Amino acid sequence: MATRKKMFAASLSDLYDKARSLVSSPTSVPAPAPVHMEILPMSPPGEEKPRILMNPDHQAELEVLLAPITENEPCGPAMRYDPAFTEIRLAREEDDPSLPMGQWERPLKRADWVFIEDRCKGMLANRSKDLQLAVWLLESWTRQHGFEGLLRGLHLVDELLRQHWTAVHPVIDEDNDCDARIAPLVWLNESMSMTLKVHVPLLNVAGRKPPKVSFADWERLTARELSGQDHATDKTSGVDSSDLPLIREDVISYAHQHLYYELQTRIDLVRRCLICLSSLTSFVDTQLGMDSPNLARLHGTLTSIERVFTQLIPVKNEPAVMEELPVPHGVNMSSATAGEMIMAPPVTLSHWQSRHEAYVTLEAIADYLAVVEPHSPTPYLLRRAVNWGRMPLPELMAEIIREEGDLNRLMNVLGLRE
Repeated sequence: MATRKKMFAASLSDLYDKARSLVSSPTSVPAPAPVHMEILPMSPPGEEKPRILMNPDHQAELEVLLAPITENEPCGPAMRYDPAFTEIRLAREEDDPSLPMGQWERPLKRADWVFIEDRCKGMLANRSKDLQLAVWLLESWTRQHGFEGLLRGLHLVDELLRQHWTAVHPVIDEDNDCDARIAPLVWLNESMSMTLKVHVPLLNVAGRKPPKVSFADWERLTARELSGQDHATDKTSGVDSSDLPLIREDVISYAHQHLYYELQTRIDLVRRCLICLSSLTSFVDTQLGMDSPNLARLHGTLTSIERVFTQLIPVKNEPAVMEELPVPHGVNMSSATAGEMIMAPPVTLSHWQSRHEAYVTLEAIADYLAVVEPHSPTPYLLRRAVNWGRMPLPELMAEIIREEGDLNRLMNVLGLRE
C-alpha cells in the first residue's frame, strides 16, 4: 500500500509540473498590442448568461439590430414570403468547385456575402426580426470573418431569442407547435458545422498553393499520417515545394515557428464561441424542454477545432527564478545538499472566465499527457473526471453506483477509503 501511495504521489507531482507549463504565460516573446474589448451584459436583468467579450464596434451594431422596430410591434410583421427574403436566398446560392461540370462548363456561381450581410442587417433592424435572417447573417459573417464572425453571429442569435422570445419570427403558434421556430437552429447546427470544416481556415501556410488550411484539410493530413503515406520522395524529386501536398508535420512546424500569437487569438475566439453556444443551448433548452433542438454537432466541431489549435500552438517553456518549496512534514532534508533541494518555478494560473474554460484546460492537459506519456493512466483519469463534471448528478450516480448500490466502490473511486 505504501508503494502504491508513493507512485500515485509521484504521478500527481509530475502532472502538476506539466500543467504549470501549459497555463503559464510565455515571457520571452514580446506581447502583442492589447485588443480593446468590453464585457457585454446585454441580457435583461435576472437572466443568467456568461459574460462574453466583444469588440465595442460590434456591440453597438448588435444593439441596433436588437432594438425594437416599433413600440407596438417590436419584432415587426412576418416577411417570409416577401421578395427581400427570396433575394437573400438566391444570393446564398453557389456552385461546389469540387464537382465536375462536364460539357456545361461555365464560371462558378459564388455567393454574395456582402449583399447578404447588408440585406439581413437592414431587415432585422427596420422591418422584421426573424430568426432565419439572424442565422443567415451569422453565416455571412462567418464566411467573411471566420471565427470572429461566428462569435458575433452566435451572440446575435442568443440575444435575439433572449430579448424577443415571445414575438420573434417564426412565432410559436397557439398549439405550442415549435417546429417552425426551431428549424433555423437545426439548420445552424448542420450547415455551420460543415461551413467551419470546409470554408473557415485554421491558418495560412505561406508559400503553399492554396495557402489556407481548413479543418477538413487537417483531418485529411492526419489520415495520411496514420496510413503511413510519406512524401519524402517528392521532396527530393526536384518538384516545386509549393506544388507538393502538405504533410501534417510541416503544418505543425510552420505554426510553431510563425503563428504563435495569431493562433492564440483564434483559439480564444473558438473558446468564446463555445461559451456563447452553450449559453444559447441552455436558454433554448429552458424554454422548450424536450422539444429543444440538438446543437451538439456544432459544439463538437468547435471542440475538435479547439483541440487542433492546442496542437498547433507551441508550449513555451522558459527558465524562471527557482524558489524553494516547503519541506513536507516528516521528511528529513538534513543530508541533502543545496543542489538537491526541491525546487520549482513560480506558478501563473490563467483567469478562467467560466466553468467550461476550466474543463477545456483539463482536456488540453489530458491531450498533452497522452502524447508525452502514452502508458500513463493520468490522461484517461483526467478525461473521465471532465466527463463526470459535465454530467447531471442522477446520471453520474447511475454510472458510478451499480444496481446493487455499491457504496464501497463509490468511496474507492473518489479516493475516500484506504
